[in-house]
Amino acid sequence: MIFPALLLAVLFSYVPFILTFLNSIHAVSLGGKRLGFVGLANYRRLFGNPSFHASLSNTLRFTLFFVPTNIIITLLAAVLSNRKGWLANLNQIFFFLPMAVGMSSMLMILKMMFNPTIGIINRLIGVNIQWFNDPNAAMALLVIAGVFLDIGFDFLLFSAALRNVPNDLKEVALINGANGFQIFRHLELPLIAPTLIFIVVTNIKNAMLISAPVLILTEGGPFRSTQTLVYQMYLEGFKSGNYALGSAIAIVVFLLTFAALLILLHLERRRIYYR
Repeated sequence: MIFPALLLAVLFSYVPFILTFLNSIHAVSLGGKRLGFVGLANYRRLFGNPSFHASLSNTLRFTLFFVPTNIIITLLAAVLSNRKGWLANLNQIFFFLPMAVGMSSMLMILKMMFNPTIGIINRLIGVNIQWFNDPNAAMALLVIAGVFLDIGFDFLLFSAALRNVPNDLKEVALINGANGFQIFRHLELPLIAPTLIFIVVTNIKNAMLISAPVLILTEGGPFRSTQTLVYQMYLEGFKSGNYALGSAIAIVVFLLTFAALLILLHLERRRIYYR
């Protein structure tokens, strides 16, 4: 019964990964044909490239900003919407709505909203931020876009986890004098910890692989301040036809993401308990 899923995984995940690794240790022609074994030469060339250093730094910065921001916003939204009443239902629809909009369409809408000249955001907050010309503002825009793209799915997971917390435990806590924050801190948060760690894992993976917001919103600018590893892989492999270097970047992204997730899963086994 698992054969169809296993076949898809092999064809579209494992085989492409093996081919990418082979390309990263070979010289590859513009037609995609491996010309000869070069060992780690592509990696040495990559790590000596200042553009790669900028991409690596930008990817790590985005991950550092995006993951906690997204977790805090989506968890807070789920907690506020996990109350009875018509307003809570309205909040749930509001936070779930981004999932109903296509990613490219949503990013184009954000691009117009944050346009310094005709966008509505600068007018609403009464500032003149150059979202596409200032390096810090451009990175902040990517974080905002990332949160907006992920908020629907993460909100749905947090809401489901909070609803599965037994009401009798919360009633006992209330009877014993606990307030709302204490119930969340000492009761709800430990019980939803498995969902929290799953969302953290997926957020790290999404942050390390970010490409569409960069491609549509900033194109890596200004001055490579938002150029990420996956976007550089796109530039090297698809725009410049340097498949070997693009494959080397892909392997580096995989190793970085894999290492981060291994560390996180190790901490999960020691600190997270499942019911």
